[in-house]
Amino acid sequence: MKNNDLDCLPMDDRFAILLHKKIMDKTGSAKRRAKKYYMDQYRKTGVIPKPLLLAGQGIMEGRKCSGRRRVLTEKIQNRFIEMVKASSDPLDDRFVFISRHGRTIKNYHAWLEQEFDRNISLGALRRFARQANLKVYLEKPDFEEAADTGVCFRDEPVFDLIQMDGCRFRYFKIRWGKGAWAKPQVIEFFDTGSRNMLVLDAYFSESSLNSVDLFEKFLMSTPFPKKKIRLRPDNAKGFVNLKRPINELNIKYSLPGGFYLKPDFSRIHAPKDKAHLESSHRSIHHFEMRIIKHFEDRIAKTEPGYIYRNGKKEKITITYLDIDLGTLRQSGLLESYRRQHNEQKHYYSVDGKTSAWVPKEKFDDGLAQCETFSFNADDVRHFAKYGYDKIKATVGAKGIITFNNQTYHVAVGAQHFSRHKSTKVYISDFGDKLFIFEHKENGILLGEALRREPYEKPVKQAVAEPNAVELISAYLQEKKMAVDRPRLIDIHLRGLTLDAAKAIYRQNRKRYIAYTTKLRQPDAITGKALFNAFILDCERQLSNNPLVEYAPCSENKVL
Repeated sequence: MKNNDLDCLPMDDRFAILLHKKIMDKTGSAKRRAKKYYMDQYRKTGVIPKPLLLAGQGIMEGRKCSGRRRVLTEKIQNRFIEMVKASSDPLDDRFVFISRHGRTIKNYHAWLEQEFDRNISLGALRRFARQANLKVYLEKPDFEEAADTGVCFRDEPVFDLIQMDGCRFRYFKIRWGKGAWAKPQVIEFFDTGSRNMLVLDAYFSESSLNSVDLFEKFLMSTPFPKKKIRLRPDNAKGFVNLKRPINELNIKYSLPGGFYLKPDFSRIHAPKDKAHLESSHRSIHHFEMRIIKHFEDRIAKTEPGYIYRNGKKEKITITYLDIDLGTLRQSGLLESYRRQHNEQKHYYSVDGKTSAWVPKEKFDDGLAQCETFSFNADDVRHFAKYGYDKIKATVGAKGIITFNNQTYHVAVGAQHFSRHKSTKVYISDFGDKLFIFEHKENGILLGEALRREPYEKPVKQAVAEPNAVELISAYLQEKKMAVDRPRLIDIHLRGLTLDAAKAIYRQNRKRYIAYTTKLRQPDAITGKALFNAFILDCERQLSNNPLVEYAPCSENKVL
């Protein structure tokens, strides 16, 4: 739901929706306390608290954002980690061994206070234990037992758990770039409850760009139920980046008791967390032979190779196909495999019993029992900006970013950055501009920054619609003006839009023509002079001042 739609709702409904967005990522006591606090504030004042309004814009407050010092010093944090790890290992002499049920945060809290001779926040210690993933040591059993052979797959409702994973082909390679060969891999989204394969496509890696591309296809592939959905990728770097678009998706579309996409990543080195999807990879390797047969007239050569199965080295033959990734996609073979998997009956083990069903039929039946909705295509296309590598940077108090010895000015989202001190962010380099993200693991897109001067090298192909400053700049360049980007960004932030720029130009077109004739200067100087005149007219329009005189030729030469 967008902000314009929220403004039309009664205040009580707006409060309920914004409260949900603020606390939707919290759990347990923290969620209950936050809910009670904001409800009490709303009852007392009758006004929606400012933090909830900011949450609706995707701005979440916290200690890190406010600039306050950390409660736990680095020395306390390191000692706490050392205590927990050592106390779970009887062979580690850095701390006494503690039995499983004795490894409580409260005990470590008392030992740390005694050791450092100071008060330490118990709540901060609990939060740090979650952030540092110490649960595995706190709950580590005192000794190992024989594995339970009765473990089986649990039944999951349709669209409750979506698994995501990649599988690299074994038996063939295709062309990758100039003179290089590589094994492609497929990445897929898979519904656990029905075993229905939602989307499947081929790439050369599990990069951020590729994972975001398939995530967009997943969002547009089917209607989504209005309920909590868990998305379970593994911890590949490109997949972890999906936390950012997922966070923005929840901010825009999550409602109380409705849709919420929860990142439920599998544990590191724990393929059992995605066993349903891992087991389906066997059929993908069988399907490779059909791909080789389909392109038998494009076989360039074959070479011996090896694979490791159950710890044993096996000999295989690797076939080199003289095709590229686009040819493989356009052949329709991958879509044929997905359709075959979804529309044929398979036997599955659920709760220790073997059952047979057609994945697509079970998926459609389960989805029919839920209230559904579809995502806006423009919102989904916007997520392509999340696919590029993230680099740490700083936005200065004047809205300036220095990157690779170049200066960039914030053109979109300037309201998200402090005017009194610099702000840490992540950026993605897109040639002529930067995409700016929050400085956290699931930080959303905050804005865009444009280079002070236009990029001389070829710019990457655009992934989304250009921002307002780029549109205004392109329009003025068509009118033979030499655009000064920092000045244009400044006037845009004061209220200039593309429609207003066009209107101002039309109103003063005759004056610009007369001014150009009067100058009789080279194109470079004339372009600067026209742009200066345009800026003067914009300032007059924004401040409702009378007509102003344009600068003489000598002043334009100085610029």
